[in-house]
Amino acid sequence: MKKSDLVYILVAIFVSMTAFFYCCTFWFSIPLPRYYPLEHAWKWVNEKGVPSQGWYGMQAFAFLAAGIATAVAYLALRGIKAADRPVRPAALKGLGLLTTLVVVICMYAMLHHEFTKWGIFK
Repeated sequence: MKKSDLVYILVAIFVSMTAFFYCCTFWFSIPLPRYYPLEHAWKWVNEKGVPSQGWYGMQAFAFLAAGIATAVAYLALRGIKAADRPVRPAALKGLGLLTTLVVVICMYAMLHHEFTKWGIFK
């Protein structure tokens, strides 16, 4: 496996896993810290009536989880790279299409979640 193929695969994994893990935060109601800008503080609770920004915690979780998944994939693929087996162009094209599909589905889920939360569909 060429180094450029390995990088392409790892970037595809990171991008798709970032979108997926971001969706996991609201699909599974994962408790994450929220930033309260008026108080300049982070809290694990969502105080009603006080403006807070949960997006930062969701993004941090998504990036960290995707980074761990990418590191695991790198360790798994490192052996294949050492074996010097070429990656078929069709496999790389399929991976690109799969990554695009995952990101589009997750973007739809994110928009649906946010629009529902803010009452846009009412």
